[in-house]
Amino acid sequence: MTAGRALLSFLAALFVLTAPARPAGTVPIPDTVFKFTGYSGGPVLKWLAQKGFVAKQDATSASKVQFSIAGDDLILEAKRKALALLLSEANLAGFSRVRITWGVDEFPQGASYEKGVRSDAAMIYIFFGDEKLSSGSMLVPDSPYFIGLFLCQTDPVGRAYQGRYFKAGGRYVCVDQTKTGQTVTTNFAIDDAFKRFFGLSRTPYISGLGIAIDTDSAKGKGTAKSFIREIEFLR
Repeated sequence: MTAGRALLSFLAALFVLTAPARPAGTVPIPDTVFKFTGYSGGPVLKWLAQKGFVAKQDATSASKVQFSIAGDDLILEAKRKALALLLSEANLAGFSRVRITWGVDEFPQGASYEKGVRSDAAMIYIFFGDEKLSSGSMLVPDSPYFIGLFLCQTDPVGRAYQGRYFKAGGRYVCVDQTKTGQTVTTNFAIDDAFKRFFGLSRTPYISGLGIAIDTDSAKGKGTAKSFIREIEFLR
């Protein structure tokens, strides 16, 4: 990701994290927190907004990125190089794992965090707590801790990568290797991973969730396609 796009993307991500902090554990939490059932037609972004997701960056540019619903799946498709974000504020406490049902129909050309091509067909961002950590740049606002989860083809599973910014509080992790067209059920221990990645003894409550497709740094035309069926936080 270029410096400019990194700046813009995290300015957008901070949108859902600048509200006054709320005490953790004050809202009853269902087992399944985010799923994409019940769509009956109409503009998909409007329907997603009713479910609490705010569209940012290229998410509102249909010539770059298209969102659609197929059965119970949210489809993300980049038509060319783009960065699209769907962001939701959250207040979830006491969860130790996340389970995601998703898959990739087309990876961005050359995508590999291991090789420095930081593009992904789908990224799930999980933000933790309300403490703001330094971005590492005076031009980029500080952010709460976050972990970005993605599917990869050949990158090592479980290895935590750092970005250009947010080295103190941000990590990116391939949680499963997959082939195109497969449905993957990812089970990821977010509590253990948070403590291991950041060297802390306690994991803050989950304060935000983001869904992204990013092909800005991809080779070729920057096309990609993925689907997300369900995101569950488990105790």
